[in-house]
This record gives sequence, C-alpha cells and structure tokens, in this order.
Amino acid sequence: MGTTDARTEGTRQMWGLGDYTGLAGRLMPASQALLERVEPVAGRRVLDVAAGTGNAAWLAAERGARVTACDLSPRMVQLGRERTGPRVEWLEANAEELPLPDSGFDVALSAFGVIFVPRPEVALAQLRRVLVPGGVLALTAWTSDGVMARMNDALRPFLPPSPTEGPDPLAWGREAQVRSWLAEGFTRVEVQQRALPWHFDSPARMTAFLEKHSPVHVALGHMVGERAREMFAALERMASPDGGPVRLEAEYLLVSAVAA
Repeated sequence: MGTTDARTEGTRQMWGLGDYTGLAGRLMPASQALLERVEPVAGRRVLDVAAGTGNAAWLAAERGARVTACDLSPRMVQLGRERTGPRVEWLEANAEELPLPDSGFDVALSAFGVIFVPRPEVALAQLRRVLVPGGVLALTAWTSDGVMARMNDALRPFLPPSPTEGPDPLAWGREAQVRSWLAEGFTRVEVQQRALPWHFDSPARMTAFLEKHSPVHVALGHMVGERAREMFAALERMASPDGGPVRLEAEYLLVSAVAA
C-alpha cells in the first residue's frame, strides 16, 4: 500500500472513532450559516461533501433540496443514513475522487469537512467538475490563528514527528490561501469570519466531551498512550488558565464561490 493509500485508510478509520453525534450538534450553527449563504435551495441539486453525519445535508433536505451526501468514513455514512432517511442519498466516497457525474449539482457544501483532504487543489477541482457553471460552493474552515489553532499548539508537544507531510486543515483558514486555491475554476469568492461558542462548565467537562465525541482527539489519546491525561491537561490550561468555566469563541471562515 502506497503512502497516500495508507493515509486515506488511516483517515477512514479515524473518523469512525468516538460518538461524533455530540460534536455534530455543537457544529450545527455553522451549517445553518452555510445554508443561509446559498438559499434558496428548494428544488436544487445539493451535494454535501465530507459530510460527517450530515448537518448540511439534513438542513438542505428540510428546505426542499434534492440532496446527495458523501463521506470517506463508513461509520459516518451509516450514521448519516440513519439520521436523514431516504431524503438524502448517501455515498461512501473520497472528496478527491468523487464518483459523481460532471455538472450534476447546483450547490456544493462542506462544513469543516473538505479541509481535511490531503490535496486541496485536487478536491476543489473535483467540486468544480461536479458543479454546473454558475453553481455555488460554500464551506467552513477553522481560522489559522483562532481557538482551534491554539488547541493544536497545545497538543503538538505530545505528538511524535510525522514521517510524511500530512494535510494542514488550518491552511483553509488563511484567507489569502483559500482565495489562491479557488482562483482556479471559481470566481466571485466571498469570505466572512464567524465564530461558534465553545463553552463548557469546566475545562474537565471540555476534555471529557472531546474524549467521547471528537474522532481526532480519541485517536490522539490512543496515539500518546500513557501521556493522554497530561496532553488533555494541557488543553484544559489553554482553554481556561484559571480553571474556571470555558468561554471561548471558535473563529471560522465562511467561504463561498461561484463555479466559472
């Protein structure tokens, strides 16, 4: 198995860890913002890419769209099907190799999903291919200097160096970078900064939530083994230096563009 294939398989397995439904609930307002950006969707063909359990897909279907959702993880696809029922067509698919026809969709959405692909230019070329000319792409991405970036900084000392360069989800949160990627095949790029409340009664409640509901943090806990408690304690100090309730605002970019 090549490096790319091994990385894809590892990603597929990782996103099946934990109970993602809890995290999906916290992220729902960002999907609501996506739908507001692309309304109206009634009667339109909508694709939710790297859909997780289908926040955006569910909202689009509720508004009368004809929705297809895809995710790399079989577990996410299973949960998504259970959640949306037959109103959404679900596919197990890699965002870099979408098994979908050219010009098959009017709208493509991705809520904190496509940002995890190894090759952004490849995924965006696929999204341009499946959109009709004039179709709309909208996605959300954590900013490169916000709460999620600071969480990454707190985790980094505990992680072994990677033998290969992996994807950088935070690159999507740099406006200049995402505009550069979208310059190929898209026009009328709009970027807004938004924030999601990242509130917990205590730092310990936050890390307990992550250890249960975040596939990334579940995987990291397994990776570091005996140092997991130390690692999560570092996250707690970052989130609340005085040990009080966590009251952070997780900044993200809401990005939209029109297929040329």
